Amino acid sequence: MGASAALLLRSQLTGQQDVSLAGSGLVDVSLTAASTWLSVASRQALLYSYDGQVPGPLIEARAGDTVRLRLKNELPEPTNLHYHGLHVPPTGHADNSFLEIPPGETLMYEFTLPAGHPAGTFWYHPHVHGLVARQVSRGLAGAFVVRGELDATPEIRDTPEHFLVLQDFDLYADGLVREPRFMERMQGREGPLVTLSAERNPRISIQQGGWVRLRIVNASSSRFYRLRLEEHPLHLIATDGGAVPSPIGVEEILLVPGERTDVLVQGQRGDGDYLLLNLPYN
Repeated sequence: MGASAALLLRSQLTGQQDVSLAGSGLVDVSLTAASTWLSVASRQALLYSYDGQVPGPLIEARAGDTVRLRLKNELPEPTNLHYHGLHVPPTGHADNSFLEIPPGETLMYEFTLPAGHPAGTFWYHPHVHGLVARQVSRGLAGAFVVRGELDATPEIRDTPEHFLVLQDFDLYADGLVREPRFMERMQGREGPLVTLSAERNPRISIQQGGWVRLRIVNASSSRFYRLRLEEHPLHLIATDGGAVPSPIGVEEILLVPGERTDVLVQGQRGDGDYLLLNLPYN
């Protein structure tokens, strides 16, 4: 991304996500939030993670599914879960940001996605008042996908898809996270280490004339991403609100914190590496 990281469209991306998809209408997931030494962009760092992964495991569901998620808290502080963008109640044990899970305890979340829930790319992260930015910027985030009509479209159904969770970290040389200064707390901390699904320069292969689908999540607490792919237009097929009526060709996309987008890319050039750039943004 810019001077920090880039996406090379050449060889296969090796992601860390695990897929949880139930075919019986029940998605049953267990997650553990913990402070863990991890390898991020070839560096060792003491981060917060779900199941020892940054980003956390990919969760998949369909409209009408019931989701049961057990979250065990092994952090040194309270945490909880927010299902960003999902159409579920902000009460009870559904998407209730007022819940707090003390260290050492486990909470069962349960909710049912409405039958008419739009397909799309969503994400989950902690939402304890006063600790959101701290826990997200230390790595607690994961993609949550609702499959639906768009995924069954013949032009998209067989297209290889890749999840790019954009995160930025601010680390000391020894791998510990640097706490934000006062003005960074006021204006938003942007870490100098930018990663795409825990890698600095992941590679994705694309055949000449072929297509790939990129599901992109801005899981940074403050950083905006202004994305452009060298010598390739981006075909926007979905945003936070779900699928757009028809693909929209764009040269660049601006993603604010928490925002998601789905784009198609066609291999229109010869053999080589093409960078996904993060352009300057004030």
